[in-house]
Amino acid sequence: MFIGMENAVEVKRGKCIYGNSTEYEVKIVRWHILYGTGDYEDPAEIRDDRDVECFYIFYEDLVKKGKFNTGSGGFLSLEEAIVSVETIVDVKWLV
Repeated sequence: MFIGMENAVEVKRGKCIYGNSTEYEVKIVRWHILYGTGDYEDPAEIRDDRDVECFYIFYEDLVKKGKFNTGSGGFLSLEEAIVSVETIVDVKWLV
């Protein structure tokens, strides 16, 4: 997970298969900061961090089970995060 997000609340978890043989998990967490790009050339609404409920996606490492070191997000709704996952991988939701 991203540094500082260790206390994020998991709201959805699923299982995926990579290469027809390697199982891994994906999870969606709720967080309170929508991180901005930090790029001074971007508009303020994209550049700056915002204090707002949002959702991030994390994928389990294929080798180090239990380690979620790849992520994407943030999304302003759980539904947006779910759609994003489902367009990238075939997932069977557990929770």
